[in-house]
This record gives sequence, C-alpha cells and structure tokens, in this order.
Amino acid sequence: MRYRGEITVFLSLTILCVMSLMLGLLESARTAGARLYLRMASDSAVSSVMSYYNRNLWDRYQLLFLEYDSEAAIQETFGRYLDFYLEQANMYPARRKNVTLSGMSRMVDENGRWLEEEIADYMKYRVPELFASGSGLLKEAEQVKKAGDFRNLYDSCRKSGRAVRRLEKAAREVENSLLEMETCKNRFSNAASDESASALKRSARKLKKEFQDFPKLVEQFEQEIRRLEKENEESGFKTVEDETAAETLGQEISACGEVIKSAKERLQRYREAETQVERNLELLEEACGYLEMKPDTDEEDDVDWDAISQCADEMEIPESENSGPKDAKKVAALERLEELFDKELFEQLLPAGTEVSGWAVSLNGIPSVGKHETGSENTGSGAMGILETAEKELLVSKYIPLYFGSFTDGTGEADAALDYEMEYLLSGKKSDRENLKEAVNKVLMLRGSMNFLYLLNSPDKKAEAEALAAAVTAGIIPAQMAVSFLILTLWAFGEAVLDVKTLLAGGRVSFWKTDATWKTGLSGLLDQSFLGETAESGQDGRNYTEYLSCMMFFMDRGVRNFRMMDLIQWNIRMG
Repeated sequence: MRYRGEITVFLSLTILCVMSLMLGLLESARTAGARLYLRMASDSAVSSVMSYYNRNLWDRYQLLFLEYDSEAAIQETFGRYLDFYLEQANMYPARRKNVTLSGMSRMVDENGRWLEEEIADYMKYRVPELFASGSGLLKEAEQVKKAGDFRNLYDSCRKSGRAVRRLEKAAREVENSLLEMETCKNRFSNAASDESASALKRSARKLKKEFQDFPKLVEQFEQEIRRLEKENEESGFKTVEDETAAETLGQEISACGEVIKSAKERLQRYREAETQVERNLELLEEACGYLEMKPDTDEEDDVDWDAISQCADEMEIPESENSGPKDAKKVAALERLEELFDKELFEQLLPAGTEVSGWAVSLNGIPSVGKHETGSENTGSGAMGILETAEKELLVSKYIPLYFGSFTDGTGEADAALDYEMEYLLSGKKSDRENLKEAVNKVLMLRGSMNFLYLLNSPDKKAEAEALAAAVTAGIIPAQMAVSFLILTLWAFGEAVLDVKTLLAGGRVSFWKTDATWKTGLSGLLDQSFLGETAESGQDGRNYTEYLSCMMFFMDRGVRNFRMMDLIQWNIRMG
C-alpha cells in the first residue's frame, strides 16, 4: 500500500516559511527593542553627564553649562553610566568597545553664541512681557540705530568744524602777517626818508622776520587744507540711514567742499605772494648793505640813503583782505569752549563727595584674551531673522543689569572682582576707575549726539548758532555754515554734560530732547557757567544703567560676550 506525501511536504514547507517569518519578525522586534534600549541608555548617560553643570554658575547667573576637566573625562563618565545599562541582565545583551566624543559646543564657540542662547532661553521666562509685541522689539532696535546715525553725524560735524576753524585761523595768521609787513615796510620807508639809522635798524629787523616767517605760515595753511580734505573725505564714507542725519551730513560735506575750494584759490594767491616776499627779502638785504650793516647788528658807517629809499620803494607788499571777526570776545569764548571739549571732565561729572572704587584685576588668562572672531555676527535674514536677532539682543541687554553691577548700583558684591561690571563690559580696562571713566565718556558722546538731533530740529536754536558763527568768522573763507555746525555740536556737548551729571546722580534723562527738557542756553555755553550747574533729578526717561545697556548695541557682540565670560570667571573663582 503506497502513501502520497504531497500534503506533508507542503505543510512542512509552509510551516518552515511561517516559522522563518515569525522568527524574523521576532528578531526584528528584538533589534528594534535593543536599538531603543541602547538609545535610551545613551540618552540617560548623556543626561547624567550633563548633570555635572557648574552649580555656582547656575546659582549666581542662572546659566547651565557643563563643568569638565578634559574630553577624556567626559568620555569616561559617559562610558561609566552607559555600562550600568549594558550590564543589566535582560534580553538585550550588549557591550561597548570604546566611547568617542564626536563634537562639543563650548561657551566660547562662535563668539559666545551659546552664552547668548542660554541667556535668551532663561530671559524668555524671566521677562515674558517682552514678547507681547514683536513690533516693540523692532522699535527699540530702530531707536538705537537712529542714535548711532546721529552719533556718526555728531562726530563728523565736530571734527570737520574744528578743521575749518583751524584753517580759518591759519588764513588769518597769513593775512595778519601781510598787514604787519605793510606796517613794517612803511616804518622802514619813513626811517629811510628821515635818514634815521636807529629807526631803520629796528624796522629792518622786524621786516626781515616777517619776510622769513611768511613761507612757514603759508605751509601751515596748506597743511590745514589737507587736513580738512581728509576729514571731509572720511565724512563722505560714513553711512547714515536716518533722513535728517543724511541731509545734514550732505550739507556739512557740501559746506566743507566750498571752504576747501575757496582755500585752494587763496593758497594760489599766497604762493604768488610768497614769490614777491622773497624778492622783498632780497631788496631788504640790499638796503642793509647800503647801510653797511645787518638788521641784527649795530654797526654803521657812511650811509647811501637814496639807495636805501629806492630799495624801499621797490618793495611790493601783497594786499591783505583780513577784516577780522566781528566779535573778538565771542571768538575767545568759542576757543575756550573748544579747548574744554578736549579736557578731561570726569571728576567734574561725578556727584560731589563720590569715592571711585579702587578695585583692579589682572587681564592675564581671561577668555577675552583668547582668540575670537571679531565682528562675526549670527544675524538672521528677512523680517523674522531681524526680529529674532532683535529679541535676542534685547533679552541680553535686559539680562546684563540683573546680574552685573554698575556705578549707580552702589557698592558691588563682596565676592565680585570689580564693582563697576557693566562699565567693564563697555570698556574692558583692568581697573574700576578706568572702566568708569571710559563708560562715562561714551555716554557723554551718546547724549551729545542725541542732543545734536534736537538742535538740528529747532529752527530758533539753529538761528542762534548761525548768528554766532557770523560773529566769529573773519570772512576770509566761506566758513560760516561749517562753523555753525561746530557750534551746534559744542552746544549739544554742553547739554550732555548736564545730562551725564543727572545720570550719575541717579536721575533720568529723556532719550529724545524737547523744548521742555532742554536746559542749556547759548550764553551759558560760552561763559561755561553750565559746568557749575548742579544735576537735576529727572523722573522721565532712562537712567544710567539703561544708557549703558543702550551702549551695548554699539559694540561688537563677540567682545561683549567674552567680557561677560571674564566677569563670570573672576567672580566664580572668588566665590
């Protein structure tokens, strides 16, 4: 009896396929489970490693950064926590051969980008109201940018205006020399006519000196032209986006251009006059020879007075066009004010009885001494990128006053390396005094630029400045408009002195001035009485710390971030 085995074979093959499928699915599930387990183990090990953050850094600055000795130590710590999972008896047996750290982001990387990220992440919860409106953030950034535009304009008008003043002064000295030549020549001629040897000697000495000094005065005039050209060229390269600032800058450049053109034409006339002066010097020497003496001697013999008179008659003194300024007293007052601009006013700006901190630190071995990419910015593109950048910058600016002290905060913390920490962020000097002095000067310049904006938009005060410019210019070159801009910068500077006094005394000063908040008059500016005025405790506007925060917008972000790291490092070590 024979039996057929088709079904058995078929079922055997079918069962084999089903079992293979089931075992394959089971292995796949086990592999997926093992992969998930190992990922969980790795994540847990990474979390365990990251739990080694610096506790002092968190307690003091609310920053979470891992503290480690070396990369090998991190790898060893990770491996130890990972082995704990691998050693467990389960259905996912595994063992590791080695651990390699493939990448790490440090606080100092990318100009302190990750420090900014940590600060922004924390401040989003600390100051949630900042995100109520994105337009408000952009408006804040626009205001700071506008302040920067006027700071550039303020600096340009001040430098160019002073260059014009120096040029006009040099021209006035040349013209005065021509006038003096004419006077001395007339005295020389009169002495020859009177046949007075002693008078002739005195006038000859003076006349010779004027002839010899004239080329030097012309050379100084030419140097001042070149200096003004350089200042005007540099002003032309400045970029300002504000409409008022751009228009004023164009006017200032145009006014200086007219001055340069007129000065070059006058220089050509002076060069021609120089040739005549050289001829006059030869005639003077010839006349002194007839007297058989030199202007600086007292020797005398027979004198040919006719020949001397002939030499005097042949001398031609170029005509002078110097009419002089209308008001010499105002000229002197303006010059004293210009000198004040260059003086150190730090002590006069501080509140009475202030004792400046004497703390100082060593700048060796700090993060800012290391290499970083100056000027490298992590800015976004488009509207959202700009908004995100503005948000981050504003958050950092809000964070800094919370965790770093300043002059108006009073005595710093006992375990702080410096009392004036925000000032260090701006200046980067080794002592509190140096940092405070530089920070105050920067705020003074910022207030000067914003005050300049107010003056440019005040027709009455512009008219006062133009009237003063007309009174102090000599009319030798068309300097009136350029000098009026200079007067406006000096006026803005005088008002800034009072503003900074108020800020350092703990008061507030409006960012944008109005007629109601303006304090300094032009008369008080010229007599410098504003220096003796006491600071007023303003209630509206920004305080000193807020102005320092505004100044942070003008500095390189990388420099600011590294200086924050400096302070953090010093203070953590002291704590």
